This record gives sequence, C-alpha cells and structure tokens, in this order.
Amino acid sequence: MTKEEVRAVSVAKLQLEPHHILVDVGAGTGSVGIEAAGYLSKGRVYGIEVNPDGIDIIKKNIEKFQLENYKLIDGLAPENIPDVKYHRMFVGGSKGNLDIIVDHFMKHSAEDGVIVINAIVLETLSRAVDTLKVNGFADIEVVSMTVARNRKVGTMNMMMGENPIYIITAKRGE
Repeated sequence: MTKEEVRAVSVAKLQLEPHHILVDVGAGTGSVGIEAAGYLSKGRVYGIEVNPDGIDIIKKNIEKFQLENYKLIDGLAPENIPDVKYHRMFVGGSKGNLDIIVDHFMKHSAEDGVIVINAIVLETLSRAVDTLKVNGFADIEVVSMTVARNRKVGTMNMMMGENPIYIITAKRGE
C-alpha cells in the first residue's frame, strides 16, 4: 500500500478536477485511486490490477467507502485500459510495460493530460524519465520523498526512515 504521505503528494501531483477520468495502472491495493475517487464527484477512476490479493483489498475498500465512481479491472495495462478518453494516469506498477503504457497515455489521454509515476528503485526512475523524454515531455518533475516515523525505544522516540520513493510527474503539451 502506498503510504499516506506519499499518497497525498501523488494525488496532489495529479491535479485532479471533479470531472476528470483517472486510470490507475498497477493499482496494488487501490489506495491512490480510492483516495482520488473522493475528488472526482463527476469523474471516474479505472483501477487496473492483476494480483488477486490486491484485487480483493480494492473490492473491500470500494464497498467500505461506497464508491460508485471506481471501476476495478482485473488485468494488465495497457491492453486492459478501457477505450475512453482520460485526463490523468497514475502508474504505481507497470510489470515491465512502462514504455507501452506511456505510449498509450500519449495516444489516448486528453491534450492537457498528466501522468504521475511512482518508483522505488533507481532503475525504474531512470527508465521512467528516459521514456517520458523519448515521448516528447520537456518538463519532467522528479520529487524524492523520504518519510520517517517514530518508534518507541523505552521511554524515548526514535525516528525510523522508510525507503525513499520517487514521484515523477509530466504533463502533455509542455
């Protein structure tokens, strides 16, 4: 699951408007898409996930939060992305298909489309930036984020760092 602080920044980088359509690729447990659905009163989220455990968690959260604007798709991107014009794409996992996922984004997203890619390893960061450059994105923003949480050590609190994450944002037309 995307940690709360990383999820907040990732959703903010999507620059969502109430009517937007969001495609959540590699939805995992659905945390980003489910939070985003709350901002999309006139829009929709298409969450794409292949892992059965993740799918079960997403289904439970759709029910828990009574989301009528979240459509879960059991499958892989880009082949299982519905044939709709969408405004935003979040990539939490690509199963090695990042190049063709970005290609799909270029062909099917709105002219002012925004893509946000989260990466936990340097190789994915590098590949994402290279792929975005090849596809003509000039203004690519990378945010490196490290979150630390307190842990009790006797009567004291010690901060324990989580693994860093890279949040890559690019907008079409820039």
